[in-house]
Amino acid sequence: MTPALPLGCASEHTYGREPVGKGHAAAGLSAGRAPGAAAVDGFGAAAGFTAGFAAAFCAAGLLGAAFLAAFFAAGFLAAGFFAAGFLAAGFATALAAAFLAAGFAAGFAAAFFAAGFAAAFLAAGFAAAFLAAGFAAGFFAAGFFAVAIMALLHEVNKKTTN
Repeated sequence: MTPALPLGCASEHTYGREPVGKGHAAAGLSAGRAPGAAAVDGFGAAAGFTAGFAAAFCAAGLLGAAFLAAFFAAGFLAAGFFAAGFLAAGFATALAAAFLAAGFAAGFAAAFFAAGFAAAFLAAGFAAAFLAAGFAAGFFAAGFFAVAIMALLHEVNKKTTN
């Protein structure tokens, strides 16, 4: 025996209509109004709508993720070019500094060599001047010595001839 349903509730065999008489089926069955069929049809539409909405949401999410990935890729690419530019500028600066340092070193070496040559020429000039002064003094001394000897011989000769 089936339990009695409260008043106003339809049994599961009535397809959405109130029973007529003593539990007999209602006349004019309508499968479209049956709770199971209506629920399944509504569920199918809702499921289709939900599936479509979920697909659109996922597609939008994937599109957003693709744009985000493209944005990050562009950012990383720009950062790479920026870093490469800094690297190139730093390399050029280091190369210029190296050439500048080499130029300064060559300039200092040339200055020291020039100072060395100048000192050598100055020393040679002083040596030549002292040597020339020595020769001049020697010549003067020899001249005075010769004159003195000649004067002495002349005096000696005068005394002997007188």
